[in-house]
Amino acid sequence: MNHRWLTLLSIGVITLMVFIFFIVYLQPIKLPEFETPVEIGTLTEPTVTFVNPSKGAKEPVLQIIEFSDFQCGACRTIAPTIDAIVLAFPDQVQHVWKNLPNESIHQLATPAAIAAHCANQQGKFWAYHDELYARQTFLTEEQFTTIASVVGLDMGKFTTCNSSRDTLPIVKNDYNEALGLGLTSTPTLFIGDEMVIGAITLPNLMSIVEAQLNN
Repeated sequence: MNHRWLTLLSIGVITLMVFIFFIVYLQPIKLPEFETPVEIGTLTEPTVTFVNPSKGAKEPVLQIIEFSDFQCGACRTIAPTIDAIVLAFPDQVQHVWKNLPNESIHQLATPAAIAAHCANQQGKFWAYHDELYARQTFLTEEQFTTIASVVGLDMGKFTTCNSSRDTLPIVKNDYNEALGLGLTSTPTLFIGDEMVIGAITLPNLMSIVEAQLNN
């Protein structure tokens, strides 16, 4: 009889522990809030430094500076369009990535950006970028490590960088700059002196780029 009560008590304790575990596990992880050292709309143009991933022309005549979000559907749509432009003007156009994560609806946007910049430390930002977009519709935080392995990163270095969130300041700086520029949507592109918002078509983007190059 005592054994039966002990068994029931053990089952009850285990059930309670499992219940508490799932309650804690299912709570959303609150990301650090971004500080805002600049007032909204006080900047006139974006800046580009060595920390901003880029591809295309090494000494560009024209830069396409993209403020984007790895969970934004329109951002994923425009990625191959920008790639086509860079391929069409390999010695003139450079594509620069900057982060504008919309945390209010995209809970993985900031963690994805942190992971991508950790990949950038090993020269694999764009490969990681492409994998994030390929998995966008079913992306989970657990996949960040999988992607790192797929693109051939040093896993020890990536894990250390990602777990300690070493690249968060880069994401925060981009975000704050976007606020200073008054940006509210992704993707937002700065192409020379023109700003484009949304998933522009290839013919329209080509037209803008050609016009900027001919200025």
